[in-house]
Amino acid sequence: MSIEAAESHPRKILPLLMSMISTRLELAAIDTEAHVLETMAAVLAAFIAVVLALIAFTFVGIVVIVLFWDTHRVEAAMAVVAAYVGIATVVALLARSTWKSRPAAFAATLRELELDRAAFRSGP
Repeated sequence: MSIEAAESHPRKILPLLMSMISTRLELAAIDTEAHVLETMAAVLAAFIAVVLALIAFTFVGIVVIVLFWDTHRVEAAMAVVAAYVGIATVVALLARSTWKSRPAAFAATLRELELDRAAFRSGP
């Protein structure tokens, strides 16, 4: 039923509004579920990546220090630490950038509500 048809029958306005509200709530629920699932998948993947990267970096650092153990062990250890700090800084900056550029939660719901508002304002 369109808004124009509902205006000609005042008793039909309430069911139309209830239907619209129901549809918007269903859309909000779907948006929420999708947002939560995407967030959980990203957090899990990031956690696994971090654990594996930490293990790999630890072994790489040990190898570098062992290679220079007889000649420059302190300098090798300092270089490994400096490399880890640099890599951590770059990754943190990338993570912050990715987080800030993610789509807004409930974007589809808000867009539909704005379309509803515009439809009611424009009238028949």
